[in-house]
Amino acid sequence: MERISLAPVPHVPVFRTSAHRPDESDQIRRRASTGELTRIGRGLYVGTAEWTPLRPHERHRVRVGAVAERIRSHQVVSHVSAAVVLAVPLLADPPDRVHLTTPGTDRRTTNATFIVHADLDPRGERTTVNTPDGLRTSGPVRVAADLALTLPLPGAVVALDDLVRRGVDRAAVRRSVERRGPKGRRRALRAIELADPLSDSPGESFARVRFDQFGTERPVLQHRFQESGQPDIVVDFWFPAAGVVVEFDGAVKYRDAGMRGGRSPEDVVIDEKRREDRLRAMPGVRRVVRLTWADLMDENRLRALLRRAGIAMTR
Repeated sequence: MERISLAPVPHVPVFRTSAHRPDESDQIRRRASTGELTRIGRGLYVGTAEWTPLRPHERHRVRVGAVAERIRSHQVVSHVSAAVVLAVPLLADPPDRVHLTTPGTDRRTTNATFIVHADLDPRGERTTVNTPDGLRTSGPVRVAADLALTLPLPGAVVALDDLVRRGVDRAAVRRSVERRGPKGRRRALRAIELADPLSDSPGESFARVRFDQFGTERPVLQHRFQESGQPDIVVDFWFPAAGVVVEFDGAVKYRDAGMRGGRSPEDVVIDEKRREDRLRAMPGVRRVVRLTWADLMDENRLRALLRRAGIAMTR
């Protein structure tokens, strides 16, 4: 049974122009011309002060809610837009337009507001998710299949790791992909194969795609090192043949006060150093490698880091 999660809806009032309210609409446009309001779609404006601090996925969630009344009753929010509503992590920023799926059509259509997909799996699961603010999205299995077929491999694995961890049936996603046409199928099936509920963050998911791309040994995820009288240490990746621990070092652990547990960023750095010293002393551990987003985005740099650590690559 899938665990349904919904992303919080940012509290950002939306102002709408209308031919039926010309005076009010002119006032909205004047406020936009001064920068007080920001246009987010045809006839749709929000306060610039509320909009500017939002992250890309939060902005997309506002857009989806703002156009809800323009979505026809037979259409569902789908693909990356459904992922945003269902709090599925995405590697790339979502687009300005909202993705929908329409049954009974055989091609994709677009306009300034929507990207409308044909339903390429009409025999598949019809489960939908209804949100408190009146949206209807594709269900988790359909979202997983749509993302696997349309996103690049790293982004697909980031999303699928999260959905599989929530209980989405991998076999059901595979069947949905196989019922559709050949476009993107090979990549999608590879993403489904790579998906792992033990992956703990988008950075770890992306790293696993890189390891697969390079042909390293398949690392053990969330491996637990134990030492008598000391707390266990759980690491992101353990390469036993090479004797190498690889940790993804996302900046959030230093910047997010909620993740620091009352510690200062400096205290976190000191604790991480002590933890790494303990790891290096564990039997069988030769090296500890820390990766950042910058390392993952630069293929040559990442290869060099792994090579220096002694991790063999076949591709």
